[in-house]
Amino acid sequence: MTTKRYAYEHVSSEILSEDMQFGEGAPKPGERLPEFDLPTAGGGQLKTSDLAGRPILLVTGSFTCPMTASSDPILKEFHAKFGSIIEFITLYVREAHPGEHHDQAGVAEEKRAAARALKSRDQLPWTVAVDDPDGSVHRRLDEKPNAAYLTDWSGTIVFRSLWAGDQRGLARALEAVAKGERPPEEESTRRLVPMARGVGTMREMTRRAGPRAQSDLWRAAPPMGVMAWLADLYRPLPPAWRTAAAAATLGVGVAVLATIVFRSTNRRL
Repeated sequence: MTTKRYAYEHVSSEILSEDMQFGEGAPKPGERLPEFDLPTAGGGQLKTSDLAGRPILLVTGSFTCPMTASSDPILKEFHAKFGSIIEFITLYVREAHPGEHHDQAGVAEEKRAAARALKSRDQLPWTVAVDDPDGSVHRRLDEKPNAAYLTDWSGTIVFRSLWAGDQRGLARALEAVAKGERPPEEESTRRLVPMARGVGTMREMTRRAGPRAQSDLWRAAPPMGVMAWLADLYRPLPPAWRTAAAAATLGVGVAVLATIVFRSTNRRL
């Protein structure tokens, strides 16, 4: 049986709000990652003891997570540069936007199948470890949908990012660790650019998840739903640009509406 609070059926405004900051229980720089012994999407097994002696970049993600879909291309660029030095791992966690087509996994094999789908869709060249349906490891990582934790050669966390799509912060941290140095900052909670990328893929991801995921987003965060709908109109553009174009379109629309109202009011006066 899955834990109801963890493996939710409907995303809510509360859950989206919790995603916006690290909780008190999240592992901090200076601490170590939780111990784990997990199956992988490829059919093997991965233990923390297998990773001793190498830096690790551990990223949480799921098939229905827009932030995962938008950050994986960035991570693949980093992997091409640093993958020979730093071990990249995706921890497959609960679905960020569950729906009829991609619901929360009730048993381990369902979750492994979802992890295989993510690995195939995004063509990830690194290991995808699969948490259990109750999220035993994810809950010790504060349940964030697409956070990144980077350890040094001793296995100590030296950098954490609320969003793996923070390209600038993660690039500097990876560069430093690859050189055996400490990152210039220990934590990134930057939201603007990573979330712009995520919103740019949000409608596509919720559509893949199913109608429930789409309606839940509109119910939980109507402004985000509007931005995601507009951004999807610009899908030939990169994700962050889609959202920028959507914001510009919304701004123009508001300005035009304000002008019409202003002129109408003046005529009546």
